[in-house]
Amino acid sequence: MRCPKCGTENPPGKIVCRKCGVRLRPQATSQESVIGEEVVVRWVRRDLGQLVVVLVILITCGALLGFLFR
Repeated sequence: MRCPKCGTENPPGKIVCRKCGVRLRPQATSQESVIGEEVVVRWVRRDLGQLVVVLVILITCGALLGFLFR
């Protein structure tokens, strides 16, 4: 892909020009960014849910071990 500012030929898939740093790919539309934000929110919620499950298991195991080895 050729840079629109300096004319440097860049490899396919590059996001910014390797010579001048100008963005080569067009900005995402507002609809695309909303979809991306929804996906990220889903990932964060899933990860937080998994973290809560792990913490509950750790606290439960710690309480059981504390009770057994008093």
